[in-house]
Amino acid sequence: MQSTNPILNASPKSERRPRLSFGFSWLIILPAGLWGILDYYLPLLGGTLSRAGTWIVTAGILVLAAVSLACHILAHWGAARLVGEKLPAHLTLLIFGEAAQCWPTAAAGAQELLIAVAGPLVNLVLAGLAYLVWANVTNEAVSLIALFLCGFNLWLFVINLIPVFPFDGGRIFRLSLRGLISGATTHRFRLVGLVLAVLLTGWGVFLILQHSRFSWETGLITGLFVLLILDGLRFRPAEEEPSGPDAPERRAKYRFIRSLGAGLLCLAMLAAASALALTDNGLDAPGVALSVGPMIKLPAQYQHAFKGQFYLVTVISQAPITAGEWLAGKVSPALQIVPPEQVTPKNTTPQQQAKQDYQMLDSSETTAIAVGLNLAGYTTALVGKGVQVDAILPGSHANGLLHSGDIIVGLNGSPIQTTDDLINGIKALTSLAPVHLLVKRAGGEISLDIPLMPPAAAGGKPMLGIQIETAGFNYNPPFPVSIETNKISGGPSAGLIFTLTVYNSLISQDLTGGRRIAGTGTINLDGSVGPIGGVKQKIFAAEAVGATYFLCPVDNYADAVSVAKTIKVVKIATVQQAVDFLRSLPPQ
Repeated sequence: MQSTNPILNASPKSERRPRLSFGFSWLIILPAGLWGILDYYLPLLGGTLSRAGTWIVTAGILVLAAVSLACHILAHWGAARLVGEKLPAHLTLLIFGEAAQCWPTAAAGAQELLIAVAGPLVNLVLAGLAYLVWANVTNEAVSLIALFLCGFNLWLFVINLIPVFPFDGGRIFRLSLRGLISGATTHRFRLVGLVLAVLLTGWGVFLILQHSRFSWETGLITGLFVLLILDGLRFRPAEEEPSGPDAPERRAKYRFIRSLGAGLLCLAMLAAASALALTDNGLDAPGVALSVGPMIKLPAQYQHAFKGQFYLVTVISQAPITAGEWLAGKVSPALQIVPPEQVTPKNTTPQQQAKQDYQMLDSSETTAIAVGLNLAGYTTALVGKGVQVDAILPGSHANGLLHSGDIIVGLNGSPIQTTDDLINGIKALTSLAPVHLLVKRAGGEISLDIPLMPPAAAGGKPMLGIQIETAGFNYNPPFPVSIETNKISGGPSAGLIFTLTVYNSLISQDLTGGRRIAGTGTINLDGSVGPIGGVKQKIFAAEAVGATYFLCPVDNYADAVSVAKTIKVVKIATVQQAVDFLRSLPPQ
């Protein structure tokens, strides 16, 4: 029995395969994308990668991004062959797929819709698969590739919802107007695409004129997207198949409903696509809550299993942000719109900020291991490697003498091992006389005499005028201990939870009692717990995984309690206080 359903008719009207070529925008997109991956994406999220690892991840990203684009086009091609429709004579590969107006219009609406949505839907599926890989794989290189592919395929899906040509959304919206508007042709939707390009150009100029932290970056990226639109619009539309006429009474009966549906569809597609427009703002958002137990690596003879979980919680600080993120920040209590300078200070590049964050994470891990071992009865001494100069403040006499990356190891003849040594040494001085610094630079040591700056306020102490951090530690544990993280972008705020998890892994008693315990706070060598940023967002992340207690630094307690709903916030000043509290909990 032969089927007459056109959807099931797999006999194509044309067997000729389309010729493929590349748009001119690839001459800019490819080098810009390669630069973005190597100069921004990997330094910000993959700071621990080796040079070889960086190039392996970059190659993996480029290859699989190309596969994602190929899947987008092949989905359109396969859908057209499935329903027996014509293929275009020529297709040009663009960063968002291909110019949708080059596809011949299918005679039946169901066929046209199937062909149009096939590409974006495939990208949505690929984004979901990439997310699952990222969430379940611990290898850093694989995680970085998967995270990029998840974002890239989501971008392909949303961008192609723009209801104008050259995007797939142009075909979808044109179909919704079939039979409603006379002359709802491809040519008119290309014109609307030009209008969109003009509007985005104006928005890019507006962003640049704001003179904020990332004005030029956001404006230029917006201009680059305009270039993509123009590159896609320059291709001639394919001939349109005339649609079959509806009965007059049928058109009249459903005209209002169809018009309303078309309008709502257009608004929904525009809203989704407009959410990707860039703004000059910054945003703090809840990040992930990660179980720390699997991160702790110990020899089997020292490892003790425990039933509960210790969770570290993160904050996603981003600048610039999209319009969708800005709107979400206005309506969600879990999100906070912040000045972009709060995310990346004006005198610091994002790469420098990321490097500092990774160094602080490394220092936090080392300190946590040492404190955890000492709590468990194993003697471990840490010796600081000195103080690294991260930035030099305007007006400081250190400008031109100290350089970013210098390591200060001596002050007026006294050794400097940690930031506390340098800070306390400067505070002890009463005059603005030059201080004598011993500095490591490029493998050698140099001596510098630098005058101090006057106090910032009356009654204050002289200042050197630099931003610093401990350059790391040397220590010799009694047995190998390490903390392996690959989904944390840096920072010292997991120190308390790292310490508790190391300690809990070394003792027979389970501090968690089978519970889910979240927390935050820096850890110092004396076991004291220091304040952190973004505690409100961390409370939301902890509640999302069902944690029952949140261990919080004293200085952050008021902010944490103000947003906590289902979790009990516990004020913690030292790691020993945290241990005592957990031991006091009744068994469950």
